[in-house]
Parts: sequence; C-alpha cells; structure tokens
Amino acid sequence: MRERGAARRRTMQVVVGAFVGTWSLLPIYWAVVVAVSQPSDLTIRPVSLVPRSFSLENFATLLLSSNPTGAVYLRGVTNSVIQAAGTTVVTLLIALPASYAFARVRFRGSTVVLAIITATIAIPVYLVLIPLFQLGAATGQLNTHQGVILVLVSASLPLAVWILRSHIATLPQDIESAARLDGASTFVMIRSIIGPLIAPGLVAAAVIVFLAAWGAFLIPLVYAGTGGTQPLTVVIPTFATQFVSNYGLQAAAGLLAVVPPLALVLVLRRHLLAGLTAGAVK
Repeated sequence: MRERGAARRRTMQVVVGAFVGTWSLLPIYWAVVVAVSQPSDLTIRPVSLVPRSFSLENFATLLLSSNPTGAVYLRGVTNSVIQAAGTTVVTLLIALPASYAFARVRFRGSTVVLAIITATIAIPVYLVLIPLFQLGAATGQLNTHQGVILVLVSASLPLAVWILRSHIATLPQDIESAARLDGASTFVMIRSIIGPLIAPGLVAAAVIVFLAAWGAFLIPLVYAGTGGTQPLTVVIPTFATQFVSNYGLQAAAGLLAVVPPLALVLVLRRHLLAGLTAGAVK
C-alpha cells in the first residue's frame, strides 16, 4: 500500500510539474515562434505552432544601432540598466543601516514604525502616483533618471528593509559586542561585519529589487515621458501604433529584454535561494 501511495504521489508530482512547466513556458515558446516568423506567416489560418519560415531579421533590427528602431531599443536597454541598477544600489545603501536599526536599536514606537513601513508594501503605486508626479514636476525631476530611481526606491525600500531585518535578527549579538570592544564604530560594523554575514540576504534583496525595477512600467511611463529616459518597458509598446502592429518585432524585443534578468537569476540562484530561506529561521 505504501509503495502504491508513493507511486501515486510521484505520478501526481510529474503531472503537476508538467502542467506548470507547460503553462509557464508556452508563452515564451510562442513569442519565439512569432519573433522568427515572417509577418505574412502570422496571418495564415489555421495558426501553426511551428514557424513556417525562419528569420532573425527582427533581432537584427533591434540590435543594430545604425537602424532607427535599433537605436531606440538600445537606448531603452541603457535606460533600463541605469534605472534598475541605480534603484538597487540606492535601496541597499539605505535599507542596510535602516534594517540594522530596526533589528538592534530599541526606541519608543519602533515596532509601530516598522509595521507601518512594512504595510506600505501593500499600497498600490497608482494610489500615490499623482502626488508623486506633482512633487517631481515641482522639483524638476520629471524625465530624469534620478527622478525615476527615487520613486522606484521608495517603492522597493520597505520590502528590502523587511528582508534584511529578518537576516540581521538571526545574528548573535555577541559578534557585535566583540566588535565594539575592539573599537569598531556602528558604520564600520555594518560595513565590515553585518554586511558580509548577511550576504545571502543582500543578494536576495538586490535581485528582487532589480527585477522589480527592470519590469516597472507605470512609474517610468509617468516619470520618463521622453525617449531619452524611457526604459524597455515603455519603449517596447511603442512598436505598436494605432494602425500597424509589428508583432514579430515586439516579440523579439520582449525576448531580448528577458535575457538580463534571467541571466542574473541563473548566476545568483544559489545565493538567492539561501537569502530567501535563511532569514526565515531563527
């Protein structure tokens, strides 16, 4: 009976895994089919699940800076890198000392303040987008990288603080006491001791913040209205106009846009998994 039960569980796991894998990968596969097909092939009915012809013209169009479309796309890539990387760095620089303060420093109302900061994770961005837009217009931050980065940091900071605080709370305070006896200041201790000890948590927070900033659409759409600061999430929809929509070009652009975050997750997957689970056990 036990062997039959185990066999049924394995079969169910295989079925569920195959369903989830197919559900997740089918849109990516279809994007590949659309990206490598000729526009005329996409209008033929019935729809073919395999490319009727194979062409890399869409990818070449996007990757050649001499092409007007390619120049716009590559500028969008640069803007996405600047905004996502800038958001990640600024968020971690603020979140690390803030999370240490909430984990170690006891002051009146600290629990309430932390609860309020954590609760802001559930606030939808469009709820405060108009006030933030008015603030950005008044301070001259619209259509600038720093304006987009500051708003993205404000959206990412609560989650980063929550992740890092959970990691710092698991560290024994004897380590910090020994460092203070050796004359280490709080800044030095955070930089040289706390930071390396919670490296998996820093990696997890950095990856999550980077992915959120890379895929952000509404904030850059409002704050980066010009081509000079528009990231990929805003640039790619512009390939569709009111009268013409180049589905192949959009599919190729989307596939290329997935490569950087996918490579980041694959390279840091072990640290990411450790960072997401280590802070949960105390």
